[in-house]
Amino acid sequence: MTYNFIPDVLTQDLSQVQAELLDHPLWRDVVEGTATTAQLRAFALQDHWLVRHSLQLETLLIAHAPNEHARTVLARKLEPKAVFAGEGSLVHFGAAVGLSPEDFEAVEPLPGCAALTAHFYYALARDGFLGMLASIAASESVFIAICDLAGPALRERYGFTDEQVAFFPLHDGLKEGVNVGETDLLRELASTSEARELVTRTVRRTYGLERLFYDTVYAAR
Repeated sequence: MTYNFIPDVLTQDLSQVQAELLDHPLWRDVVEGTATTAQLRAFALQDHWLVRHSLQLETLLIAHAPNEHARTVLARKLEPKAVFAGEGSLVHFGAAVGLSPEDFEAVEPLPGCAALTAHFYYALARDGFLGMLASIAASESVFIAICDLAGPALRERYGFTDEQVAFFPLHDGLKEGVNVGETDLLRELASTSEARELVTRTVRRTYGLERLFYDTVYAAR
């Protein structure tokens, strides 16, 4: 699968790092049908934690946008994301692997999840709007690509129904907002060498924390 995030903006070639995230042992096992129930449960709970922070993160990003155009572009992603509180909720996937609604209510973040969540807020504190935009866009873009691999595999290899794995294909609805809207914003705003270095540094750090998140879930064997 060919995937490359804003190579025209980044000052360092991160395509290999991106490829390694898509081929992380967790997702490789999902695609091959060998991921354990414990790993699938851990993913459902930990990603649910992240999703619960999503609206707050998006609201913060919009609040710090530099102009009305940026706010308009970012707001377009809110409606497609609303499905993850309903038909695309990870609670449906969790039920398929033996989790209850109470399990989701009681979830606490494992180290990788806590670190990735904190990173988005850190990016804003350290580098303002551009840093936070780069961190969220990089994280969501690579996960959308992962969903393209994981969704079909979960149906074909594990026998889950479309409803049970709806969380994964419903990320298609974010492609326009993330891979077009937000990446175009990054191109517009990273107009100097210093800004491109900032974006590159942030994206590289984001990938490291994405890997840590997947490592944490993978360890739940």
